[in-house]
This record gives sequence, structure tokens and C-alpha cells, in this order.
Amino acid sequence: MTQITISNGTTTITMPKTRKVSDASAPEFKEIKMAGGKVVREMLGFRKGYKYSWDYVPAATITALTTMLRTGGFFTVGYFDTDSTIGNGTFSVSYPSLEVFKFIDGVAMWHNCSITIMAQEVV
Repeated sequence: MTQITISNGTTTITMPKTRKVSDASAPEFKEIKMAGGKVVREMLGFRKGYKYSWDYVPAATITALTTMLRTGGFFTVGYFDTDSTIGNGTFSVSYPSLEVFKFIDGVAMWHNCSITIMAQEVV
């Protein structure tokens, strides 16, 4: 699998072939400030996350994705991780990071795009 799918239950967007995937997992913790000023951090676990990047993504796909993300909340994502393990889960999806807009053979494209997904649950 070299593509990810993002769905809100009614609409599914299939992103193009991914150029690169990298781990974006982060520790999840709870901080409490004690009366003496000391900060105590309780480790809850890790939140699974991945950053995907593409060479070129059609502008229509970016527009559809942005429209879906505006509804907010978590999305069902069919994904693959850094060792090509395929999975399906509930993730928050960042707005796309876009760099260069250009036309290729008359088709509007974004170059050097990336998004980050973070799991809803902590493991």
C-alpha cells in the first residue's frame, strides 16, 4: 500500500501515491504543579502518528480534503506506517502543508505537500 484514504463516514478521499512516510508519534502525559512549585509529569503512553508527503497532489484533491477537514473531529484513516504495515484507525488529520502551485499538462497541482495524522487513542 502506498496510498492513504481519509473518510468522515460519508465521503472518502484517496490520496495519491506517497513519496515518504515518517514517524510523528508523540508521548502523552499529564502535568500537575505541586504546592511547592515542582512540576510532576505522569506518563500516559504514546500517541501514534505519521507524516506523509507527496511530490504532486491535484488541487481538486487538496480542495476536497480541506473541505472535509473543516467539519472537524476525527476521521477514519486507512494508513501504512514506516515498515509498510497496513492499518485502519481513527485519527486527527492536519491541514495540508502546501509549497508550490503549478500547472502540469493543464492540470492544477500542488508540489511538496504533506499532512500529519495523530491517533485518537493513546497506547
